[in-house]
Amino acid sequence: MFDNLKAMSQLGPMMAKAREMQQKMQETQARLPQIQATGSSGGSLVTATANGLMEILSITYATSAPLTDTELLADLTRAAVNQALRNVAQLVQNEMSQAT
Repeated sequence: MFDNLKAMSQLGPMMAKAREMQQKMQETQARLPQIQATGSSGGSLVTATANGLMEILSITYATSAPLTDTELLADLTRAAVNQALRNVAQLVQNEMSQAT
């Protein structure tokens, strides 16, 4: 019986800690649209920017990008976008780990 009472007395601080963690996670999730990272390919011929919601915000092409070679341009774009997504995913992971 006393073990149960002891366990119940520890429940309050555990619940407070859980609420605190939940609040930090909600704050971090609210910041996701502001977290941004870029990725580039082809020596910065193509640059992509993504946010913490894994949305592509922009893709820019250098004036020297091979605009007539659509296959190469598609490969460079894909590589830049993938790098931007990997970079922002790492930033988001770091933010989330700080919240817990």
